[in-house]
Amino acid sequence: MNKKKNKRIKSGLLIIGITLLLIFGVKWIIQFVQIDSCLDKGGKWNYDFKKCECYSIDASRITDYYWDSDFDTITNREYLIRGKMLDSIAKSPNELIEILNMRPSKCKIDYVEKTGDTLKIRILEDEYLTEQMGTSGADCYMAETIYTLTENDLIQFVRFEMAYGSHAGPGLYCRKDYERMIKK
Repeated sequence: MNKKKNKRIKSGLLIIGITLLLIFGVKWIIQFVQIDSCLDKGGKWNYDFKKCECYSIDASRITDYYWDSDFDTITNREYLIRGKMLDSIAKSPNELIEILNMRPSKCKIDYVEKTGDTLKIRILEDEYLTEQMGTSGADCYMAETIYTLTENDLIQFVRFEMAYGSHAGPGLYCRKDYERMIKK
């Protein structure tokens, strides 16, 4: 009789153990999926409150989310200024391109691919960039684009796909190519 009773107790404990394992396993998987989904959207998971803290980009202050060029009247030169809200975003290539495409410019950027530390982009309406913005305008557009996209630590180089023009051309660029636009 004791053997049957011990066997029932062991079976009962095993069922309780498996049930608890399933409950905690399912809770863990649900939280993992919530966190992953939050991070994929570009949000930040708040572990204390167990919720996603998403942000929205204020389009009226879009220059705060990317490297923007500004003309210095004293030195008579264009300089790049780092957007003060850049650290508040996730900095995925798609998100950075979306922000850059909110700039008031006819030419827009299209994501092509990321290979290693190089991001390949295509300039849409490239004739506007290469022929109509002027040398300074094209220079600022490309510098803003390169510095903003390389805010992502995994990107060191940006390959531009576009037609050759009087003021800009396709090729592989990095921050070093536009260091002259950083105030020292």
